[in-house]
Amino acid sequence: MSAVPRTPPVQRLPAAYSLTPHLIYPHRLYLLHVIASALALAAMVPAMWTLQVSSGHWISTLLIGLGWPHLARWRYRRSRHPNRAEMQNVLVDGVLAGMALPLIAFNLPISAALLAVTCFAAMFGGGPRLLAGNLLAFALGVLVGIPIYGLHWLPGLDGLSFLASLPLALLAPLALLHVGYDVTRGLHHRRNELELRGWHDGLSGLFNRSHWEDTVRAEFARSRRTGQPATLVLADLDHFKQINDLYGHAEGDSVIRRFADLLRTNLRDIDVPGRYGGEEFGILLPLTPLPEAMEVVRRLHRRLHEAPLSRHRTITASFGVAELSADIDSPETWIRQADLTLYRAKYDGRDRIAERSAAPAASSAIDGTPPRSPPRSPLRPALSPRDPAVLAQLLQGIDIADTPVAMYNPDDQLVMANDAYIRLHGIPPGVVRFADVIRHAHRLRQGVALDSDPETWLRDVQRQRRRAPRRLFPVTTLDGVRFQGIEVCFNDGWILTTLVAAAPTGLASPA
Repeated sequence: MSAVPRTPPVQRLPAAYSLTPHLIYPHRLYLLHVIASALALAAMVPAMWTLQVSSGHWISTLLIGLGWPHLARWRYRRSRHPNRAEMQNVLVDGVLAGMALPLIAFNLPISAALLAVTCFAAMFGGGPRLLAGNLLAFALGVLVGIPIYGLHWLPGLDGLSFLASLPLALLAPLALLHVGYDVTRGLHHRRNELELRGWHDGLSGLFNRSHWEDTVRAEFARSRRTGQPATLVLADLDHFKQINDLYGHAEGDSVIRRFADLLRTNLRDIDVPGRYGGEEFGILLPLTPLPEAMEVVRRLHRRLHEAPLSRHRTITASFGVAELSADIDSPETWIRQADLTLYRAKYDGRDRIAERSAAPAASSAIDGTPPRSPPRSPLRPALSPRDPAVLAQLLQGIDIADTPVAMYNPDDQLVMANDAYIRLHGIPPGVVRFADVIRHAHRLRQGVALDSDPETWLRDVQRQRRRAPRRLFPVTTLDGVRFQGIEVCFNDGWILTTLVAAAPTGLASPA
């Protein structure tokens, strides 16, 4: 039979570990147990001497009193359920203390001290339930001790017995309270440490995404209540993957830490920076309108060039700035606006700042020069959407072709959809958000065939939109119809989606 591994009990505590924090200190409890047993023996000596107890009882009492703490520690360390073993040890203490009462003829001071100490230890270790168990164990010990030691009743209040019981009655509870104080202080420190870890990112030391978003929600509510301005900034380190690939992840971690230090040293005390994820950071600027926020961001942008984050190369960043305005109806929408503005800055060439505006706004580079935009051919006059008649004919042609077309605003609300799009997804009145459209169609078993659950699919679509404002993608509906999806994100989050019927396999697509 193989021996039980002698691993520290704290490392194999069961999942249902009860609220007895002192059990994490088995060595200190062992020392306390030894001292309390020695004090109990010292308190019993005068009464046993007066009663002229036999030598056999002297020997057995000393062996039990001095040996039981070591046996209890051995049981604790060997047990697969140390918490349960410690509770059993407390009950055994009650039984042994109860057996001592007939031995000392129920000497009142000593009996009271033994009962008080065992009850105190039980209450401290397991609460009222263990206290009740200890009282029963104490009574059982008295019943067991009477046949062994005989029934004698000499509860005298002599001075020697009173003095002998004082150390046990005073020192043992004080020592137990001291252990409890240390445990409480340690747990308080650990709670603060865990709370700090739960709020902060381990690498950068800034608030993590969860706590930073909670702060944004609180500021959103405060700003709506008071009418004071607030601005949100999302920053993304440009080409960060190249840092990890070329110079290693240690250099990438160092860049993250230095950028976090840059934020801490260049922001005000009321500003709240946080690590939003990976190489992306968020900055909450309370009481700050857009012009002042732009000055803050420009200062950060300049510092990246004046004090490079890496000795290997200059690392730039793109910034998206979104002031809280009346058309933003939730903290999530506010974050999304900053996110979309950030990706417009990245799409326009990186190393620049983009601000949210109601109309298409040009993002500014660090030196203030206009952004590098790809050249665009002017629309032919015959196709210009500025002519309402031409636009009406275009929309009518789309409907006749049965091409699903929809447009979503920056809040992901459906603002325009033709009959083909509504019919494809089975959109009922009142369902306007893109996520709700997809969830509703999924429940109806119609619309787009998702390759995962709706929530995962929606998150993946959001990531793709952020990476590529203009994208083509294949779409297959649940009834087997194949489309070529065309999606364009523009103007701070507006999305135009068109589903064009895919050409059958083996046939050439029309030019």
